[in-house]
Amino acid sequence: MNIANISIKKPVFISVVMIVLTILGYVCYGKLALNDMPNADLPYVSVSVTESGATPEEIETKITKQVEDAVQQISGVQSITSTVNSGSSQTMVEFDLSKDSGTAAQEVRDKVSSIRGQLPTDANDPVISKFDMSASSIISIAVYGSDNQKMADFVDNTLKKKLYTVSGVGAINVSGEDTREIHIKLDNNKLLQYGLTSSQVLSSIKNDNIDQSSGKVIDGDNEIAITTNSKIQKVEDFKNVLVSNKNGTEIRVKDIATVEDGIEDKTSQAYYQGNPSIGIDIVKQSGANTVEVAKDVKTALNEVKASLPKDMHADIVSDNSTSIQDTVDDVMQTIIEGCILAVIIVFLFLNEWESTLISASSLPISIITTFICMKEMNFTLNTMSLMALSLAVGLLIDDAIVVIENIVRHLHMGKNPIDAARDATAEIGFAVIATTSAVIAVFLPIAMIEGILGKYFIEFALTIVFSMAVSLFVSFTLVPMMSSKMLKAGRKESKTFIGKFFRWFNDKFDAFSEKYSRVLAFLLHKRLIVLVLCGVMLVSSISLVSALGFNMMPTTDKGQINVSANFDSGITLDTASQKTKQLEAIINKYPEVQYIYSTVTKSSASISITLVDKKQRKDSAKDIALKLSDDLKVLPGMEVTASAASMGGGGGSSKDVTYNLVGDDREKVQAFAEKIKADMAKDPQATDVGTNSKSGTPEVKMTVDRNKAADLGVNSSDVASTLATLFSGSTVTKYNGGKDRYDVKVMLQDDQRKNLNNLDGIYVSGSTGSASKLVPISQVTKKVVTTTSSTLHRYNKQAQVQVSCNVKGTAAGTFQNTYMAKIKSEMPDGVSLSIGGMNGTMQKSMISLVQCAILSVVLMYLVMAAQFESFLDPISIMFALPLAIIGAIVALFICGNQLSMVAVIGIVMLMGLAAKNGILLVDAAKERIEQGMPRNEALVEAGLVRIRPIIMTTLAMIFGMIPTAIAKGSGTEMRAPMAQAIIGGLITSTILTLFVIPIVYSLLDDLKRAFKKLRHRKSTKIKVDEGTNLGL
Repeated sequence: MNIANISIKKPVFISVVMIVLTILGYVCYGKLALNDMPNADLPYVSVSVTESGATPEEIETKITKQVEDAVQQISGVQSITSTVNSGSSQTMVEFDLSKDSGTAAQEVRDKVSSIRGQLPTDANDPVISKFDMSASSIISIAVYGSDNQKMADFVDNTLKKKLYTVSGVGAINVSGEDTREIHIKLDNNKLLQYGLTSSQVLSSIKNDNIDQSSGKVIDGDNEIAITTNSKIQKVEDFKNVLVSNKNGTEIRVKDIATVEDGIEDKTSQAYYQGNPSIGIDIVKQSGANTVEVAKDVKTALNEVKASLPKDMHADIVSDNSTSIQDTVDDVMQTIIEGCILAVIIVFLFLNEWESTLISASSLPISIITTFICMKEMNFTLNTMSLMALSLAVGLLIDDAIVVIENIVRHLHMGKNPIDAARDATAEIGFAVIATTSAVIAVFLPIAMIEGILGKYFIEFALTIVFSMAVSLFVSFTLVPMMSSKMLKAGRKESKTFIGKFFRWFNDKFDAFSEKYSRVLAFLLHKRLIVLVLCGVMLVSSISLVSALGFNMMPTTDKGQINVSANFDSGITLDTASQKTKQLEAIINKYPEVQYIYSTVTKSSASISITLVDKKQRKDSAKDIALKLSDDLKVLPGMEVTASAASMGGGGGSSKDVTYNLVGDDREKVQAFAEKIKADMAKDPQATDVGTNSKSGTPEVKMTVDRNKAADLGVNSSDVASTLATLFSGSTVTKYNGGKDRYDVKVMLQDDQRKNLNNLDGIYVSGSTGSASKLVPISQVTKKVVTTTSSTLHRYNKQAQVQVSCNVKGTAAGTFQNTYMAKIKSEMPDGVSLSIGGMNGTMQKSMISLVQCAILSVVLMYLVMAAQFESFLDPISIMFALPLAIIGAIVALFICGNQLSMVAVIGIVMLMGLAAKNGILLVDAAKERIEQGMPRNEALVEAGLVRIRPIIMTTLAMIFGMIPTAIAKGSGTEMRAPMAQAIIGGLITSTILTLFVIPIVYSLLDDLKRAFKKLRHRKSTKIKVDEGTNLGL
């Protein structure tokens, strides 16, 4: 081949090229970001609208449906999901993944803007934002101590400012913080005594505490600004604000209220190891290096810690970067181990350190050069790209092995090194190109998978494609050049024990090869028996699939468990905190628990549990989560879910199986969902069974009697504003406290707003004629105690209820399919069903995966047809491809793994690997047949010549993947099933291919000869008939 000849003639030039590639690859490696998963720019757009005081039903009608109707008109919309709460509506619009997220966001913004006039006037402007999968917390910090106010000041004025200086930090979210607030608590009895209303108090305080521009004056050549300042300098000064002057008596705030320097009513509370704390979640910028950002955040935190008071502490409670770094370290270790094992296999067969070194040199160069392509494609070092590199180790040395083995064979034929390198590379060149092209043909379509799976697997597929292309280039340049310089003619004899061992091994392998050729010659006369046996083995292995079970993605053990608790509606934050303490008490009984970090709201609690290292515990995070779920069920008044955080399978608060039930009649959907929930709860394989609907929140409607209000001169808006001020509090002004400005809130005293009876003592301003007077609210309103929906869910403009559960004792996919059929059989009219959660998202990619797998096989067939200049010969190789499935399924069964999408892609990958061996075998056989050798003899001779490179490449591949298949480090659960499937498939496909491909080739050759004879007879008959006609 020309490229090999150039390499042999210009060794310095090729050496320089390899050195440059290695240097550039190393530089690019240092610039690659470390993340858990590939950056997926998903075209999801969120629309949030708030309207204070509106019920979920009102918001659904007036806001949510309007927004849904507007965005439905945009092209490319796949689904619309809405969540409606009291006072807020959030709509998530999912577009086709081919749509640019920026374009999608702008189109949503335009459509929502066009309906702004149709939304309620008191609704806030809609907030439109793109969904960023990477915009999640990468590191969480808990600040705890004895004084929450000091902690809040430290977080706001020191820690946050320091963390924002860290490059790559996008947002800092704080929870459980005490925010200073000035409280003016009115005494309702005093208001009545002095004949005052809350609105008068609000107006007086607002008018007294001012600091505003009042214009300007021109004094000669100068322009001077005028400001009016009546700012309150001290909290105590609020007491002296004049409210009214009645009959010469001044009524000040201190006469009708108490003034407190207090804190804002909390909406959330955080706990770390049971201690009240302030939680800080660090969100990285999109595309930033997770590990580097987390490292810099920890450095900044350590610098700040030095200035912490003695009674205050700041600890890291969650750090995603550690699992990412552990995964990277583990993959790098498996790559090194795989390289070493692959090189040992090469040395075992070649028995020469020079040829082994030449083969081994292709590995690091191919891997390092791949980093250049990854950097140019904006890839990152993540679970998928690292899995590709770890699995590619055996592939990358294959081409070099085939080339170097053929060069060594030519050397042993008596040729000098230069001629041997040139002739051997030319002889095997097209076969090597075909084998590599076959593997590339398998992986290129995988990069074309649609859906969210395609966003993840594109980096996996293209990383292998890049590395294979580089490996092919190295095999045709560096390997022939080094061989021509380093290898010597003749066989070397070593007197050492190792040398004797290698000579013994090679003698035994030669004897094994001779036996193989004799067995192949025998089986070529027993072709039907062999094919029937292979068919029986294939059917038997496929029958094991049901025993394996199916799961979309393997669950990885990140050493974290997330417990999500949804409390009964209408409870207070203090009650929710007490319930969370009960959860923590049970969790702390587990010896595997290292840290507990909780965030609590009135309606829910989220508990993040950090476990000890997986090497220090017997059970996996998923098993511990299942046990926790059972233990936490005993607590009343809450629905609890415990889920192990997973790198690829969702994790967090998501459950293993989720069903979406939708329909126009919400009550019918809800009733059917409750029935399914009850049935599922009886299944011992289902745990944490629940729905996304909650019981309603208690509500008191103060219905204004318009006639009575008109008679007494009461304005309905005064009723609403008075109740809002006294029972919820109204922010009337700001207090300048030096470093910051704080809200000043007016409300009723605590003991006067404890129960519903307190409503009867509230008065509003009324008028009869020209005289004004105070009117009891009870005179113009009627109390109606009712229940309002807590949360409403909608999917594609219909009412939606989700039924979800975790699964134990069986594969989640198997359980999901079983219940899918059951639900469909019982589903009432007007209700539809779909898969939700992560499985639902992944399922959309399944059809595309099947299509791409078929495309892979078609492309591989076309590559082989081009190599052999025949559309018939590649069929013999294609016929043997299913044989790889036998070992893959058996290997997964032995290792106790489920059939997942990762394992399926491993099986697809096997097709290319099995084809490589077939190409080498058929290529050698055709070459001998063309030289005039009888077919069967050519097939046996080809098997004898090619068995060594085939076994070498297969063993190198297997041993290169063994570290990945048996690794127990972080994230190995994602990589191991693919490696196990490939190893098992390679074992069976290699053994069977060595016999099946020659047999099928001979059958096809017989068929081709029979067809030629038939055509020959027909053409002969036609000629005879023509001659007869001419004779007549």
